[in-house]
Amino acid sequence: MSNLFDNLEKFKNSTALVDEKFGKISYAKLVSDSEAIEEKLSSNSIALLIADNNYEFVTGYVAFLKKKNVISIIVDNSFSYKFILDIVIKYKHNYIFCSKKFEINFDKSLIKNNVVSLLNYVIYKTNFDFHKNINFKNFLLISTSGTTQNPKFVRLSKGNIKDNLQKIIKSLKIKKNHTTITTMPLAYSYGLSILNSHLVTGGVVVLNNRSIIDKIFWQNLKKYKVNSFGGVPEFYQYLKRINFEKLLTKSIKYLTQAGGKLDEKTLNFIGNTCKKNKVKFYVMYGQTEAAPRISCLDWKDFFLKINSIGKPLSGYKMQIVDKNKKVINNYNKKGEIKFFGKNVSLGYANNFRDLTKGNINKNVLFTGDLGVRDKDNFFYIIGRNNRVIKLFGKRFNLEDIEKFYQNKGIKVKCGFKDSKIILNFQSETNQKKEILSLSNFLGINRNFILAGRELKKTFKDY
Repeated sequence: MSNLFDNLEKFKNSTALVDEKFGKISYAKLVSDSEAIEEKLSSNSIALLIADNNYEFVTGYVAFLKKKNVISIIVDNSFSYKFILDIVIKYKHNYIFCSKKFEINFDKSLIKNNVVSLLNYVIYKTNFDFHKNINFKNFLLISTSGTTQNPKFVRLSKGNIKDNLQKIIKSLKIKKNHTTITTMPLAYSYGLSILNSHLVTGGVVVLNNRSIIDKIFWQNLKKYKVNSFGGVPEFYQYLKRINFEKLLTKSIKYLTQAGGKLDEKTLNFIGNTCKKNKVKFYVMYGQTEAAPRISCLDWKDFFLKINSIGKPLSGYKMQIVDKNKKVINNYNKKGEIKFFGKNVSLGYANNFRDLTKGNINKNVLFTGDLGVRDKDNFFYIIGRNNRVIKLFGKRFNLEDIEKFYQNKGIKVKCGFKDSKIILNFQSETNQKKEILSLSNFLGINRNFILAGRELKKTFKDY
């Protein structure tokens, strides 16, 4: 199977990336710089890529994914040194690709040498031996966890990613020179799929690390005539607060939303704003385990099927199953969403030994999401089978949050409603202080964490 980015050279005269520091970067330069890195890499290796939304990271990312027999593991640059070190030891990485500013003071017994530098990024070679006895059908590993506790990675093959990209490009009609802007970290599957789908079609990706409340974000949107962007529910909730309609530019053609369920009030606002401004709004559903997108609610059906996640992308299949995994054929009857597709991951990895495994899932994914199917075969999510929630496109286990406080000697019960983590403290404590503590631990805005006696009713409702 050909590599993911083998066709980039045919777009050599077009702009590939826009970086705030370096301006416009052509496909020719992206190919040239990535090949210079690729030449210095060895096959039969495992690489840790510490992601950031910039030109250097994307170039290295392309290089590692083009190199034969290399397994790339991506983590966000917000993770701690302790977390990074733990990952390196568990997976015996041969290479670490990260920013020079990333505060890693690796032990000299771990790092062998500096392989190559690319502006503000560097590739370290570790002292671990190269690997021959692992399965290189494992191509790209992405974490499902929003916390640094017990990181579990999804094992994606080259085929998983390519199949899903084809479906995304067809569904959204992404074409050459189409321009998008990043609104989420490239370490997360949704953000990465937006990057990939535009690069393989010859599109333009404006690399952005700024918040949408930063006026420079909107200036860049206008300056580079951005045609689309995507966002998680919390992103669109912010848009609702900052007078979104006045910020829309004429160049915007469509928006996508995924990474969790958006509340109906915000859905209506975004939908009406888009309709008024002739912008197509697609609600998508996915999981990292599906590389990552599963279904789409087409903009034409938005108001007819509001709150729906739409229908499976072309060539995919979804079912509703009961507790015994038997298919529920009745309409509007609750069960777990079961998914079939060539994009379904090979399985999970918790350490190096798991990279010897092949395709465990066999194109079948039990999503853990509870849903229903209506008479027109549109699907709706109504809950979860477990206590794992999605916030800012990341997964958080409510039990992990309770354990976080338990380790501090604080008893708390945890719930989730309307994109808010609900804390019901059972112990006397400084609640404001503890909300801030959790906010820092999870890496999310404190406004999405609520606590207090006045929330007992909310918690009960949940």
